[in-house]
Amino acid sequence: MKQEKKEANFRVMAARARAVADSQRSGPGGRIVIAVIGRDRPGIMAGVTAILAQRGANILDVSQTIMSELFTMIMLVDLKGIHVTFAALKKELETHGGNEGLSIIVQHEDIFRAMHRV
Repeated sequence: MKQEKKEANFRVMAARARAVADSQRSGPGGRIVIAVIGRDRPGIMAGVTAILAQRGANILDVSQTIMSELFTMIMLVDLKGIHVTFAALKKELETHGGNEGLSIIVQHEDIFRAMHRV
């Protein structure tokens, strides 16, 4: 029951983050924050980083941990060299998450920082 409550809270936060991120215009360059959460299994990090590499994005920082059976990861990614639009990359990552049973949130760094300002 405790795990279900955590996942429900995450889904609410994810929906809010998506709404804010979707409201912004996407342009080339800049930095984004990617958050990934799901049941732990081999290949989660590999799948996400492969998409980023294929699109020319540069991972600046990554933190990941496993809490019980829950995988969590947050990444700071530079988009200067990407070969697609932000919107296309965001959609590809979110689709990958859906296919793999993961929740993936993608948003511009400035939106992320504004939402988490104390």
